Amino acid sequence: MAIPNFFKQNKPRGFNYAPRYYDPKKEEREARRTMNGEQGAGSGEQGAHSTPYRSRIMRGSMKNYFPRQREKVERHNMIRLIVIVLILVLITYFYLFF
Repeated sequence: MAIPNFFKQNKPRGFNYAPRYYDPKKEEREARRTMNGEQGAGSGEQGAHSTPYRSRIMRGSMKNYFPRQREKVERHNMIRLIVIVLILVLITYFYLFF
């Protein structure tokens, strides 16, 4: 394990990315397509599905599917609270009378 040095900061590593395949014509086409606002419209690469996938499951939509689970949790919480109160009452009873 190395000892940290507080006075000298290490230089960050360099980033040397060299693409394996580079097609300048394709980049020019993509740049023109984004400038014209034709991103995905009418292109043969993406086909008819130009809109991204959207899930039908929304946040909070599953909570109504399991109402019994919620009732069960509430019942367990109430039982736990009653047991804790009974234990505290017994402890105070023994502490005051013995």
